[in-house]
Amino acid sequence: MDHCLPLPGLALLGFLVLLPMTMPWGQLGKDGWLWGTHCVACLAPPTGSVLYHLFMCHQGGSPVYTRLLALDMCGVCLVNTLGALPIIHCTLACRPWLRPAALVGYTVLSGVAGWRALTAPSTGARLRAFGWQAAARLLVFGARGVGLGSGAPGSLPCYLRMDALALLGGLVNVARLPERWGPGRFDYWGNSHQIMHLLSVGSILQLHAGVVPDLLWAARHACPPD
Repeated sequence: MDHCLPLPGLALLGFLVLLPMTMPWGQLGKDGWLWGTHCVACLAPPTGSVLYHLFMCHQGGSPVYTRLLALDMCGVCLVNTLGALPIIHCTLACRPWLRPAALVGYTVLSGVAGWRALTAPSTGARLRAFGWQAAARLLVFGARGVGLGSGAPGSLPCYLRMDALALLGGLVNVARLPERWGPGRFDYWGNSHQIMHLLSVGSILQLHAGVVPDLLWAARHACPPD
């Protein structure tokens, strides 16, 4: 067990408490499956990270480490994939002819990105593997921002902060800051990996803050007739 375990462990416990308390269980409506994907998206990254760090004291060598890293990356893949499905669904709520194609297209794109991330040789390559997903989400955000998409009024800023925090966490982890500036000073606390975990938690919180009002809006909103 390593010194980074408390952060994802606390995050997992926090989300296990937060999600049941803040989910509008009596108002799920016909889109209940999207609430389920949202819960999985929020819980997957801390769960994968907890398992990764919990067994880092193994003595199985590179094969075991590779499997643990793949498990950790699966959590990241799931939040990038499942986390965006409610956003796309709500953004294209009044475009029923386009919404299924967008959902399927993003899922296929996510599968390719996930495979590249799982087989990437470095942290930088893993970060770049998710670039196409980020670009697709930005396209969805742009459509909503210029009025071509729909959704709850306050959700879009949450999604922009979500991706900004996730990107910043990835860049800090790749750059190895601040330990690059002071080798040995941040071995236990304040290193890039811990900062990345904190920013990831903030990103998931922003996702949750945006998706809950978005799905409630979708359940109540009546699209204008064509």
